Amino acid sequence: MLVTILIGFAGVLVLFVAVVAKRRSAYHVERKLEVAAPADLVFGVLNDLHQFAGVLVLFGSPLEKLDPTMQKTFEGPAAGVGQSYAWNSNRKAGKGKMTIEESVPGEKVGIKLEFVEPMKSTATCALILAGTSTGSFVTWSMDGNHNFIGKAFGMFMDMDKMLGTDVEKGLVQLKTVAEGKR
Repeated sequence: MLVTILIGFAGVLVLFVAVVAKRRSAYHVERKLEVAAPADLVFGVLNDLHQFAGVLVLFGSPLEKLDPTMQKTFEGPAAGVGQSYAWNSNRKAGKGKMTIEESVPGEKVGIKLEFVEPMKSTATCALILAGTSTGSFVTWSMDGNHNFIGKAFGMFMDMDKMLGTDVEKGLVQLKTVAEGKR
């Protein structure tokens, strides 16, 4: 009887591993929001990680508020391509780094987002701006690939909803910051 249960459990485990292994690893999350501030002003916030770090939301909270004792390091130019921001926290924020890899004034900022802890992964964020008659329209997208654990987790959680909620909150933070600068 015990042998039958163990064989059954092993079979279910093998099936689960096979299903997870065949799942798509690539993901894309995208959200949009209108901001009552000109695209050049919004671009200034996005193109400077000193400011952008204050609007990035991870694990449901702004990165800067997850851990008041978090170590932060800025490197590279004052803004634009090559500027990076690294954080290290013993709490919820974990450890990671973001680097501006693309900067088109008033139009787009591309950021490489690297998580080291609690789980290693890399994503690319594109923040695209379009001027409107009342300000600007911001599209924030995130693309990356899940490892095996991420693919398994995705079987039980809606990853678009989970990551998308953070992107939505980040856009609201961006809107507050940019509109406060007008």
